[in-house]
Amino acid sequence: MSLLSLLNRTLDDPLQAARSRRAIGYLGWDVPVELILAAGAAPVQLSALPHSGDTTLADRFLESSFSAQSRVVADRWLAGDLDCLDAVIFSRSDDNAQRLYYYLCELQRMGECKGPRPVLYDLARIHRGSSVAHTIESTQALASAVGVDESRLAAGIERVVARQALQNELARLRIADEVPLGSVGYRIVRGGRTDWSDEFDRSMREWLASPATVEPRKRMLLVGSVPFDDHVHAAIEVDGTVVVGEINEACSAASIPAAVTRAYQSNDDAGSLDSGIGSPSPVELIARRCYEQTRAISTLLQSPVDIVKAARALRADGVVVWMLATDTGLAWEAPRIERSLHEASLPTLMLTSQPQTLTAEALTQIAQFRRALEAR
Repeated sequence: MSLLSLLNRTLDDPLQAARSRRAIGYLGWDVPVELILAAGAAPVQLSALPHSGDTTLADRFLESSFSAQSRVVADRWLAGDLDCLDAVIFSRSDDNAQRLYYYLCELQRMGECKGPRPVLYDLARIHRGSSVAHTIESTQALASAVGVDESRLAAGIERVVARQALQNELARLRIADEVPLGSVGYRIVRGGRTDWSDEFDRSMREWLASPATVEPRKRMLLVGSVPFDDHVHAAIEVDGTVVVGEINEACSAASIPAAVTRAYQSNDDAGSLDSGIGSPSPVELIARRCYEQTRAISTLLQSPVDIVKAARALRADGVVVWMLATDTGLAWEAPRIERSLHEASLPTLMLTSQPQTLTAEALTQIAQFRRALEAR
């Protein structure tokens, strides 16, 4: 099956693997997929669940401050659609995910719903030895909670490394003179988080060997919230404008040119924060990978100077900063990001406090911004 056909199947129904084998869902961007694979389960990224537009069941219990994607997960949970999952891992570093964890635990306790077993994964982000030690301890606890088979850990690690190598190759394509459409590239990235089958890897390798590319008239960098689909990309990509990169919490540090050095520095720093003597265990290696990658991206989002470097490396003609109203923590960074991009003379469109779906006003602003770039 071609990669694009596989993506349509995967993203239309992320739960398909869960109906034929043991599966574990997860919500958040720092959950160690290696452990799910080593537990003999299919990983199911619940952020990929399609939006139906109707979340009546979830609206009974969740406040408006919950993200639209968390609301979709809650609604599908309350409807019984996630009963096919053995468990769901919630990332504590994701505010929406960790709040949803506590709500669902309480709803189960009250008998309002059944569903899979909720599990909380607590990764620490602060740069200090106790944070690394805490992350390792949390990762060991998670391995026990999901029933990891230690003999499968090495294979799980290799699987994640191989998938990341494919995603990095896609990222390198987006730096070239001719690039894949950003909406297609981002769809592949989303599919790679959702489908962990060997078939997906084979299809992606075949696609990378002969990718469909275009020569963009204008190159755009998208910064801010994690889009739940490619609707933001599609709105930007008109008349030869192409999104050549994204910076958000779901990114891999190695896929962002200006973040590579910072990611390696994070590796070195974390290594110096030694929590023990001798060779690290596979679980410790996994914990450190999650800690280092999450910290690198978190640091990047708080470093407007590095965002400017990323834009330069991608040869971006402009930057769209798109932030959801529910991303309250990210909103604090918006003024600093805008100021640094302005000082670097990078044309920037600020779309902050946005609803999940692009408004007519936002679409108009994007079109005006694109025309202004064309006139430069």
